[in-house]
Amino acid sequence: MSEKGIHIHLTVAVPAAKKADFHSLMDELVERTHKESGTLVYEWYATEDGLTWHILERYADAENGDLHVKGFAENYAARFFDIVDSCQAIVSDNATPYIRGVLEGISPLYISQQGGFNRY
Repeated sequence: MSEKGIHIHLTVAVPAAKKADFHSLMDELVERTHKESGTLVYEWYATEDGLTWHILERYADAENGDLHVKGFAENYAARFFDIVDSCQAIVSDNATPYIRGVLEGISPLYISQQGGFNRY
């Protein structure tokens, strides 16, 4: 991993009654985020029942991570957290103070890469 890249993995519980709302929000966020050239990975995965989601995010560097998280916090966070039952995060330990501040309320687990590689 580049020491510059910031990784976030969210695990989200969505109540059955709000699945459609969550899917609609996902579509909006994916469309918006697709325009961010510094967002290298932005993938949403659902379990078969659609009640648990995994959102994988990777930003090229601190500036791009802050840019995305700021847009989320200002425009989508209230709606996102109104829809979901719970949200857990695993975040690379090089996350910026801004990202750490935004995520503080969900008490993320910060991890540091000890080995391995990626091909991009």
